[in-house]
Amino acid sequence: MLALHRLLDHRAPQFRPVFDCVSFTKMNHILAITGGSGFLGRHLIAECIKQNSFCLRLLTRDRSRFHDLSNNVTTICEGDLLQLASLRNFLKPDITIIHLAYINNNEAANIRATLNLVHVAKQLNVKRVVHCSTAVVIGFKAKGVVTESTVPQPRGDYQKTKYRIEEILREQLPPGIELAILRPAEIVGPGGMGLQSMIQRLRYDGSLKNFIYHFILKSRRFNYVSVYNVASALILLATTPIKQMGEIYNISDDDDADNNYESVEKIINSHLEYKHEHHVDIELPQSCLSLLFKLLPNHSPPNRVYSYSKISALGYRKVISLRAAISNLVLSEMNNENP
Repeated sequence: MLALHRLLDHRAPQFRPVFDCVSFTKMNHILAITGGSGFLGRHLIAECIKQNSFCLRLLTRDRSRFHDLSNNVTTICEGDLLQLASLRNFLKPDITIIHLAYINNNEAANIRATLNLVHVAKQLNVKRVVHCSTAVVIGFKAKGVVTESTVPQPRGDYQKTKYRIEEILREQLPPGIELAILRPAEIVGPGGMGLQSMIQRLRYDGSLKNFIYHFILKSRRFNYVSVYNVASALILLATTPIKQMGEIYNISDDDDADNNYESVEKIINSHLEYKHEHHVDIELPQSCLSLLFKLLPNHSPPNRVYSYSKISALGYRKVISLRAAISNLVLSEMNNENP
């Protein structure tokens, strides 16, 4: 797990909190964050602290997970989404919840956690819920451009559970509590699992294996999005003055020219001491690649693109390019191995 203090050092080296939480909240947003100790959560917290515009309430079962976080604008709340009573000490009236928490491989627990959160949010009359879902709730069939109006056809436990959480929030939250749902593509960044297998393969596996991957996947589009851009989108949805009545937003970097296998391979290799050079640069025809992905179970079509024009119309702007984000990830991995 990437330490929060390292994220803060990287993103906001000059930050010094100057308000206590009581006076701070008079002119700034209070954000109650679930899943703050996870990959996305730690980047979101670091960005919120960097911006010096938020008072944060962080739910955790174990305070030691935030041992490296010490400032005057965060409140660590011991509690559990599965224990209803503990959430009353976490939530407050008129605050905004950013719900990132997800319990792996346990549909019943995720449903119970969501229902508990909704129950206490209604009791305390919170202002808004921003839920982080996933773009893959649409399933594996949709081709071409995917928008928020693309009909979800979730397959498998993960997609079905994520979509069920969305349904519960839309059905159970009353009109007086705003709701915005963010559906990110595959998130990459320091501390995350995205691109890890590719980085390790390019670093340590032989030229033949990497050439085979290059031949098969050279023209394949990727659906990556930087964790910094996702954090920026979440903050926008938490703070926009435009009322959110169950709105859904995609977030991706799919318009980035580097969001494909060949470009990502080049970016990673540019930071490695040993670089694989393909002396014969050939590739599998696009028609064959599409056929291959049809035959593979649980894989999205290689030409899928997630449009994020809706959240752009709300005011979202990228904070980092995909090239810079991947370079940042590779260098972080190398620095972690050689501190």
